[in-house]
Amino acid sequence: MINIYDNVNAVASDLVKTEQYTALQVALNEMHADKEAEAIFKRFQAEQQTMQAAIQGGTEPSEDQIKSWQAVAADMDTSDVLKKLMAAEGAMNNLLQEVNEIVTKPIAELYK
Repeated sequence: MINIYDNVNAVASDLVKTEQYTALQVALNEMHADKEAEAIFKRFQAEQQTMQAAIQGGTEPSEDQIKSWQAVAADMDTSDVLKKLMAAEGAMNNLLQEVNEIVTKPIAELYK
């Protein structure tokens, strides 16, 4: 019987060798080195959590929450460091989606 976890751990080891991982690591380091960008990013994460909590709680975000979200999103757009981070996160997400599609392909084929 195959130990699938050995293969998954090998994929995890290979992941850190990808261009996407390296780009994300560099972008995160640059963001942490830029205290203004880091502060904006932390605000962004906090606003994102607030919005998600409201939605998951079954309520619409308030007008103030939406305005606050829009303000921090605008701040994110003004930072080249954060734009680079968002691009690196997007590239990593695309890679992970592709890996997920490959891994789950046999399951999808069961349903055809």
